[in-house]
Amino acid sequence: MSASPRRERSDLDRLLGVRPSARERREWLGRMTADQRVAAMYAGELSLADCLAWAAWFPDEPPTVNGEWAFIAIDTPEVAEADEGCG
Repeated sequence: MSASPRRERSDLDRLLGVRPSARERREWLGRMTADQRVAAMYAGELSLADCLAWAAWFPDEPPTVNGEWAFIAIDTPEVAEADEGCG
């Protein structure tokens, strides 16, 4: 049994370094569990657009820092200054 044409194209795209479309990324994000999305965010695998889509779909799921979604709060001066104090 051979792989579907779409599957073959995805494999070829990955080999050639072609980035997935926004739709493909949303489908990938939607197939993840809540824990997988959190882990992907902390691993830096999610773009800001991915994080915003995630937060729109499941607003209570992304972790927060000082009441703000972590993917946004991480770039605020308050969080950056607190992080510098830990090292």
